[in-house]
Amino acid sequence: MIILKDEHEEVKLRWIQKGVKKLKGEGAVVITWTDEVLKYISSLQNRFTTYKLRHIAELQSSHSIRLYELLMKFSSTGERVIYLDDFKSALGISDKYPTFKELNRRVIKASVDELNQRSDLIISYETIKKGRSVAALSFEFKKSAQLKMDL
Repeated sequence: MIILKDEHEEVKLRWIQKGVKKLKGEGAVVITWTDEVLKYISSLQNRFTTYKLRHIAELQSSHSIRLYELLMKFSSTGERVIYLDDFKSALGISDKYPTFKELNRRVIKASVDELNQRSDLIISYETIKKGRSVAALSFEFKKSAQLKMDL
């Protein structure tokens, strides 16, 4: 499912392709996109985040991979502040982990630890509180010199 949001509405597209055809003997498929999705795909040329797959190839958790992607959008600054609700939404866990303690232990800390061990990033994070509750997360990250070399 694709969720498109702007200041006026939220649109959920459940069927993103019109059809799929397997090309026998070629190890390939042909995907025909729906008109609703095609207009967004064609505008993606300059609005994407790139990274080398080898930097995430060893990651076990989908949360770690998604956190890596969220951070790489800000690779030029090495900092990312994200509201907690936006963070949970980006990871597809809006309806899970009702307490920050559980979210921190099972998702945030686990993902940061895995990324520090198995990716090309060195990450630290802090919480930003509003009153007594956590409102946002502040990540600082940099490339690890050990994994920078292209082999």
